[in-house]
Order: sequence, then C-alpha cells, then structure tokens
Amino acid sequence: MGLLVTFLLGVFVLLGALLAGLAKNGARISDISIAVALGAMVTLLAEDLVPEALEIAQESGWVLVVTAALLGIFILLALDKFLPEPHHGKERAVHGDSTLHISIAATIALVAHNLVEGMSVYSLSSQSLSMAIVLAAGVGLHNIPMGMIVYAGVRNEKPAHRVAVLACAALSTFLGGLVMFALGDAVNEMLVQAMICMTIGLLLFIVFGELIPHVAHSHHKGLALIFVLIGVVAVVVSGMLEGLV
Repeated sequence: MGLLVTFLLGVFVLLGALLAGLAKNGARISDISIAVALGAMVTLLAEDLVPEALEIAQESGWVLVVTAALLGIFILLALDKFLPEPHHGKERAVHGDSTLHISIAATIALVAHNLVEGMSVYSLSSQSLSMAIVLAAGVGLHNIPMGMIVYAGVRNEKPAHRVAVLACAALSTFLGGLVMFALGDAVNEMLVQAMICMTIGLLLFIVFGELIPHVAHSHHKGLALIFVLIGVVAVVVSGMLEGLV
C-alpha cells in the first residue's frame, strides 16, 4: 500500500498541470503559474527545508549542508547552458523561452525534492498507513503549483516532450518509494540529508535567478502578488497537514 500512496501522489502534479492546461490564455496562465510557484517555493524553503538544514548542520556539520546546497546551484548553472535561453527584453522573455527554461529547472528541483518525500511517505506507511496518507496529502498540496509551472512551460512543446517532462515530475515521489522498497534500511541517512540540502540549492537558484526576475517584469504585478500569496497559502496548508503526522 505504501507504494500505491507514493504513486497516487503524482496525481497532484497532474492536477496542477490540468489546471494550467484548461486555461485558454497561455501567456496569462504562465504568469499565474510562475507567481504561484514563487510563493510555494519561498514558503517551502522557509517553513520546511531551511529548518531541516539547520537540524542537519547540528547533526552532520555545516560542510555537508553548504557543499550539497552549492552542488544544487552548480547543477542548474551547468544545465543552464543547455536549457532554452530566455531572450531578455523581448515579449518571448515573458511568455516564450523563459517559461520553458523555468519549467525544466523547476522539474529538476521537484524530482530531487519528491524523491526524498517519497522515501519519507513510504517509510511512514510501514508504521501507519493512515499517517502516511495524511503526510501524502500535505506533500501533494504543494505539488499542485509545481504541476502548474511544469505544464505552463511545456504546453507548446511536442506531445512526446510534454509527456516526458510531466511523467518525470509525476512519478518522482513513486521513485522515492521504490528506492525505500528496494533498499530499506540500507539507504544512507547522510545521502538523504545531502539530497535535502541539494534541493535547497536548486530552489534558491530558481527563486532568485528565475522566478523573482520574471514576476518583477510582469505586466500585471497586482495579480501576480495575489497568486504569490495563493502559493504561500497552499504550502502553509500542506505544512499543517504534515504537522498532524
């Protein structure tokens, strides 16, 4: 049942993608998706990942935290050379290549984060299935805005490309569950800690290098702020659900 729960978590990513896909105005939904993702990522960092990193630093040392976070940043810096390059100053910078650029980067961060979340949900399911479902609901809620931003960037791509990117995002939690199912206690705790800290680096790069500049150049800043707050609320609510476990 634990694997089934982690598999069903992908539905939340697909739900976010569906919400983005139903909108007729592609440019507007791209702006909305990025604003929601900005609120969600900043809150996820402040409420969840950074406090975890502080605990990891006390347990395993700051070298692990800083090194893994820098690795996350350097991974996206390296991949930045291969991702579609935004054409700043042109209309495409708001609605074209930059959205695809952000979408792919967000997918990489989402996969890294959800691998750890999937491992946690599967591990908890062996103790209490009901508690694992509550945790999964919390994880799933903040996957909805991620699904929105992932789809917003690939909506104009070839169907095969859309399916591939969405499949990576949606199945990442299930893959984390599979890792725990296959390896169990053999999973090194320090590796999990390093992945958490690497995710922080990935998200920091996306937030400051991609999302904030995009929202800052939005033509509808008031609307963007509203959806940033919606992203914040989504993660706060998901955190409340996770806190019930």
